[in-house]
Amino acid sequence: MFKVAIIGPLVSVERIVSETDDFTSRLSFTPFIYVSAIETIDIVKTQYDTYDYFLFSGPIPYELAIRTGLDIDKFFSIVLLETGFYKALLNLTNQVRKPIERLSIDIVNTSNVVDVSLSQLNVPVKNVFVKTFDAAIDYWSLYEHHVQLWEENKVEAVLTCYPDIMVALQEKGIPTDWISTTKLATRHALETIDNHAEISLLKRSQIGVCIIHIDNLLYEDQSKLSYDIQFTTLKMNEELLLLSREMNGSFINFREGQYMIFSSRGEIIDTFSVLLDTIERLEHTWNREINSGIGFGDSAIKAEMHARKALQLTQRDPDTIILIDHEGKVLDLPSEYHDKNSVYHEKKLLNRLNEEHINISLFNKVREVIRRKKWSTFTAKELAFELKMSDRNAQRTLLSLTTAGFMQQQGEEKAISKGRPSKLYKLDDTFL
Repeated sequence: MFKVAIIGPLVSVERIVSETDDFTSRLSFTPFIYVSAIETIDIVKTQYDTYDYFLFSGPIPYELAIRTGLDIDKFFSIVLLETGFYKALLNLTNQVRKPIERLSIDIVNTSNVVDVSLSQLNVPVKNVFVKTFDAAIDYWSLYEHHVQLWEENKVEAVLTCYPDIMVALQEKGIPTDWISTTKLATRHALETIDNHAEISLLKRSQIGVCIIHIDNLLYEDQSKLSYDIQFTTLKMNEELLLLSREMNGSFINFREGQYMIFSSRGEIIDTFSVLLDTIERLEHTWNREINSGIGFGDSAIKAEMHARKALQLTQRDPDTIILIDHEGKVLDLPSEYHDKNSVYHEKKLLNRLNEEHINISLFNKVREVIRRKKWSTFTAKELAFELKMSDRNAQRTLLSLTTAGFMQQQGEEKAISKGRPSKLYKLDDTFL
């Protein structure tokens, strides 16, 4: 299920929500209602990582959302069409009961709907005062603009982009209507988001193959005993099996030092940072050179072929992992999939963990869960659930981290049933 945030003033959001019933098989909708359009910026920044798509009620909140500097691939807006303008003009004509000759209009400066609409009228309005404005305007200045034109007897009616201004002007006795989006445009925007969600689902379900190649230098080292070689191989296989489980994939050791994990595109991309972490951990622990290539395809053969090609490219540039999509093109992953905050990039922390005999991989997993869940405090039971371990193991882990100074105890959880309340823990801010 893809999550969609609907952003706009109350009346617009209610209109949009009334059209969502036909799109609930793939999409879930959450309304975010603002009083002032400038609130859009804070809403988008706060909710950006929570929602898959953002649907804006019109060009004003959409323009403000763009100014956040965030990736606009998530942003969709209901387009302001001539039909919306003509509907407002028709309603206005009905209010005054005569053809309108003098008209005041306000419109956001990124829209040309007024010029396009007026140019197509067979009976054009004689005197039109068009006030263009920036999306971040204090819109009550538009109210004052329209009132001044009315009091100077320059206009006999007003068309505005803001429902609040429409109500205020009507209360003052000024014939006013709201230039709003249409039902057709709303459904078109919802269909566009639904199509994007469907394409995303199809891509995620593609077959994915991850090939991992480990150098054979261990076998060429004459000082290594057979036992050492077997032990190292078994421990590395164990790590790769755990990686395969994280990817929900099947694990194949098809050649000495070469492994293959079959999974789906979605699972591999979601666990890409885990792959990076596993490779760095194995290289650091066993002093081996490891390369990996990932391929996607509509069939297992095509995905494997792309993975082999990706591995060849990775071996030319060992500091990266190449991904090749179903069309044979190198795929650029967004930066959030690269775990730049891995323990293995923090030498001081790495040394401290070694000194305290703390399992590095486990600490990394604990910290990753805390960041992902945005926990300020948590219990051993919550951590156990996220890491798929027993409550007892989670308690032992937290005890060792607390003793070593990485974790702090923050009192106890409020008891909601009989029994001892659970202790609350917090990761020291220094290590977040």
